[in-house]
Amino acid sequence: MYIFIVNPTAGHGGARKAYSKIAKTEEFKQIQSQCFFTEYFGHAEQIVEQLAANFSGTITCVVVIGGDGTLHEVLNGLPEPVVPVSFIPVGSGNDFARGSGIKGKPVDIFKRIIRQNSSPYWLGCYQEKGKSPRNIVNSIGFGFDAEIAKAVNKSRYKKLLSIFFLGKISYVIALIQVLFYYKPMNIELVADGKKYKLSNCWMVTIAHHPFYGGGMKIIPNAKVQAGIFPVLLIHAISKWKVLGLFMTVFSGKHVNFKELELFEATRIEISSEKSIPYQVDGQTGECYSCVITKHQEAIKIVGA
Repeated sequence: MYIFIVNPTAGHGGARKAYSKIAKTEEFKQIQSQCFFTEYFGHAEQIVEQLAANFSGTITCVVVIGGDGTLHEVLNGLPEPVVPVSFIPVGSGNDFARGSGIKGKPVDIFKRIIRQNSSPYWLGCYQEKGKSPRNIVNSIGFGFDAEIAKAVNKSRYKKLLSIFFLGKISYVIALIQVLFYYKPMNIELVADGKKYKLSNCWMVTIAHHPFYGGGMKIIPNAKVQAGIFPVLLIHAISKWKVLGLFMTVFSGKHVNFKELELFEATRIEISSEKSIPYQVDGQTGECYSCVITKHQEAIKIVGA
């Protein structure tokens, strides 16, 4: 049984159209399937939480047609053991598709899914103090990038620009907006037991692959791998240099700035006396402390 989770608002109706085209193929007619259309924020997570009860032992693959946000919900709702997952990207960012090598038109991706070609992918996990752990699909960031994500999510221009396939420009606009009012963080970071006392830190980003924000190469050398996270820090820096740094982020040349530090770790702890903003796969929140680790077992991404 193939389970399709379709976000009909993704890609301004592109997800629904993609599913319609897939449903007309001969390959689709030869499989057993069930399709669910999401109706509101968080609905995909609720749907897949019920899968074990309704389709126990019969699921071949969960196929997500939507954006990174929909995939984030699905991978936080799937019960253990995790079944194989596929992603057909039609969102505004599609960073997971870039990072995991999913290319082509929806029908072409679907045909690869049917062939059951798969690759391993190790999800991250973040846990705020006093709360249940949650999965990280693409990246988690604290500070400046979280404020940018919040501004984008609240904006009206994101939807307008996405209509013309210019979604990444919304992040540039938000960056300039946030630059004028953002105040750097004072935090303590512990990476594999090594403590950092960071004053006037602009951001901390932990990622599975290079991409976020619709194609920004935030950590250019990041790769999908077991156990280890690449970590990016931006120390105290002038606002004008921040602007210059992000002007080069799509090419990955921002790593040459002296205020930027890159290293790898298996466990990262972040804490602060003040609430700090964070974003995970584009969804935003605030916390005083957070622990980030990586799952030991990989999930199967089918169709890459």
